[in-house]
Amino acid sequence: MSSRRNHYRDTGFVRGWESDRRLSEAKALAELREMGEHVVKAAKEALKEGVDEIVADAKSRCPVKTGRLRDSIKAISNKDGSVYRIMANASVESRKAESGRFYYGPVVEFSPKINKPFLYPALDAHANTVRDKIDAAIDRVTRSG
Repeated sequence: MSSRRNHYRDTGFVRGWESDRRLSEAKALAELREMGEHVVKAAKEALKEGVDEIVADAKSRCPVKTGRLRDSIKAISNKDGSVYRIMANASVESRKAESGRFYYGPVVEFSPKINKPFLYPALDAHANTVRDKIDAAIDRVTRSG
């Protein structure tokens, strides 16, 4: 009986199997990471495209006297492009303002006297479209993967 090999105690066999399994797991994890990077990249590109549409729509909705407010509408992203702030920061000099500048974008957007909102309506008009663009980009990448 001692001449028979006990495969459960054969460390070479177990190590070989373990190393093969670990290699296949490592390969699968590498592929998932790569696919994850592609998914994130596609989602960020779709988000950027959607943000550009919102900015263009906000500019088209913005009331124009001098054009400074319309021209000040822009989107600023964080370092990795996953978050955007859309702003309209036109200003005029003002001795009354603490900073010496009066930023009038919020007044045009929210004042009941002026009643010419432009940013929020543009955001509302495109919110579902942007989500759909991101979903479609993720689907496209994961299906082609």
